[in-house]
Amino acid sequence: MKKLNYLPFLMLSTTAFAESTAPVVDATASGTQAVTAVSTDSVATQDSVLPQLSFAAQQARAEALAKQAENIIQREEEKRIAAEKLAQAQNRIQQEIGGNQLLLSSTVAQIYLENDFQPLWSDKNAEKIFLKEYAAFAISGVSAKSAKALQQIITMPEGFVKDILLTDSFLDYLYYNKNVVKFANQWLYNLGSYSTKAPAENHISAWVQASKNGSLAQYVANLVPRNHIYQETVQRLFAMSSNGSVGNNTKKKSKKVNNEQNVEAGLSTSFYKLALNAQRLRLIPSFNNGIFVNIPSYQLHYFRDGKPVLQSKVIVGRDERRTPVMYSKLSNIVVNPPWNVPASIKNKDLVPKMRQDPSYVERRGYEIIDSKGNKVNPYSINWSAYDNPTKNFPYHIRQKAGDDSALGRYKFNMPSSDAIYLHDTPNHSLFGKADRALSSGCVRVAKSDELATLLLKEAGWSEERKRSVLASNKTTSAPIRSDNPVYLYYVTAWVEGGKVHTLPDIYKYDVKIPKTSLDWAKVKNLI
Repeated sequence: MKKLNYLPFLMLSTTAFAESTAPVVDATASGTQAVTAVSTDSVATQDSVLPQLSFAAQQARAEALAKQAENIIQREEEKRIAAEKLAQAQNRIQQEIGGNQLLLSSTVAQIYLENDFQPLWSDKNAEKIFLKEYAAFAISGVSAKSAKALQQIITMPEGFVKDILLTDSFLDYLYYNKNVVKFANQWLYNLGSYSTKAPAENHISAWVQASKNGSLAQYVANLVPRNHIYQETVQRLFAMSSNGSVGNNTKKKSKKVNNEQNVEAGLSTSFYKLALNAQRLRLIPSFNNGIFVNIPSYQLHYFRDGKPVLQSKVIVGRDERRTPVMYSKLSNIVVNPPWNVPASIKNKDLVPKMRQDPSYVERRGYEIIDSKGNKVNPYSINWSAYDNPTKNFPYHIRQKAGDDSALGRYKFNMPSSDAIYLHDTPNHSLFGKADRALSSGCVRVAKSDELATLLLKEAGWSEERKRSVLASNKTTSAPIRSDNPVYLYYVTAWVEGGKVHTLPDIYKYDVKIPKTSLDWAKVKNLI
């Protein structure tokens, strides 16, 4: 690059320097018109500073400005060259794959460009592990594009084109794998919402490095969920024949070709339901420790060190106020909790009852609080002004602790963006119902006293202390000392102990499971 001449720049008068707003242009930029504009504000600042400096200082400042401009021009040129190389790499990749389509063409081209277009899938064991997991994902209906990408792979002979297709699909899988927990409520329960993106750079780098140092199979295997129910369910998918039954296909050989051609039509609804629910099971690392609530089962299971400690019936959110799928950790237990009524319940449920009968407030142990924390007499409120449930009631409503409190005697807190928690209830008769989707979203626990006893014991409480606090009616909080993850999940079909289990789809998440067009028989042959 041509060296800039600084002396004419320095000999300019202060006034001329301040008035000049012309950009510094690199005449050797090969027609790219790489331009760096020295801002007017920056030049104006120099106008007031330069006269106060020595000639040497002025020269140093001028050199710094020129160097800055030169660096910017250099960076722009580097960007131009990189973009040009990437475009050439994309063209080369496209020529290689012909009519096949890539999900992440730019990222794929960049990876092969940085690795001298060397194959990345020489480890066939790694390829097999990946294809099994990707097939389980592709057949689930979460991503139709992923199924098409896999179909391209299974029909492609060995060679560099297949290597490219494997890399493209693995990037799709890697992004899904690293983000499915965060986006589970959209991707797994609102089918069609998944859209692939390039994985994070550190994830791509770790994979490429594993490919280079011979540890690719281990790297891919580490992405596979460890929980035994997920693994059993996926294994069953690959044991199922095209009509959804388990075992060898008993059709005659003369019909094999027609069966293969129409394999997607033969796959049963139960097969696709099992495939989708296998993906939902990815959210749980293991069932060794923690509290697990499978929402449509209406059951809570508490495990410690792989052993069941407690099983209890639960009540979950009704259809219009669904309990969300989520992962959290218990933070504390509140004994004798008051109930701070959420705005939605306040406006839709309580205010209409209080408007009809203000005595309901005292009879049910409620308090109406103004913005200053003062209690408000319910008879002093103009209830007729709040006849619209969509209009916010301007007061806070709280229910005092006690036997009649909606939270019962215990509240099990955990961080949640939806203000979801576990709690007791004064109405235990509802646990006798078969359909227990009855709450406003939180989870009511039938054996809340037993659960509290276990957790309070871990927190250092004796049984006598618990009884004393309960009898006092005083609200008392106890921090949870042990590691107690909480998983609220929604799975309606799974395999455990060799048996297929199914549950009613209480929230209608499984109503429209796409029947993915994928040659399952050929997938099984590859794996």
